[in-house]
Amino acid sequence: MRGINGRSKRQFLQLFTNVKRSTAYYGLSPYARSLLFELIDRYNGCNNGMIGLGVREAAYELGCCNGTVSNAMRELDDAGLARPTKVGAWRGKRATEWRLMWLRCDKTGDLPVSAWDQRRPFSEFTTQDTKVHGVGHREVVSSLHRTHRAKNSINESGLSSPDSTHVDIYQGVRGSDGGTASITDGPPKITRKSTRKNFSSSSHA
Repeated sequence: MRGINGRSKRQFLQLFTNVKRSTAYYGLSPYARSLLFELIDRYNGCNNGMIGLGVREAAYELGCCNGTVSNAMRELDDAGLARPTKVGAWRGKRATEWRLMWLRCDKTGDLPVSAWDQRRPFSEFTTQDTKVHGVGHREVVSSLHRTHRAKNSINESGLSSPDSTHVDIYQGVRGSDGGTASITDGPPKITRKSTRKNFSSSSHA
């Protein structure tokens, strides 16, 4: 390419931002994206619709087999980013001619496609994903906390009435008289009432 006053400039590949950030480009495989840049590399500014690129040449450029190139070409056609205008012939050694759809067609004069659906930016995706995970984490922690308190008889003093007998995980069996008995077999332990009597009698002595 020539710059101002005939001074040479380095060549570059141009891909519009709205095309690069579109859902059509985002859905392409890595091979299809590489194939798209091979088509852009062969666009000289006045041959859109006549960009020649065959399967064997594309396989050489991408370093893959012919079947992978055929699938990538089908992806570009289905996505609407590049369309073949003339199918190549292997016997005639004529490559397939392509058109980049976001540029004006130099072969037929068709206008470019300017409306491309944009995908959601990564910043918005991560922000929403963080909020969802944060709310879910708080809900899980609170639910576990409530479940733990309901199953632990020590944390709730009013779960049983004074006249009922219940099994305490850490204390044993509590009867209607307020005493506590051991769950395991063996000699009975001294209850709280008998302990109080012995303590009071020893204090008077």
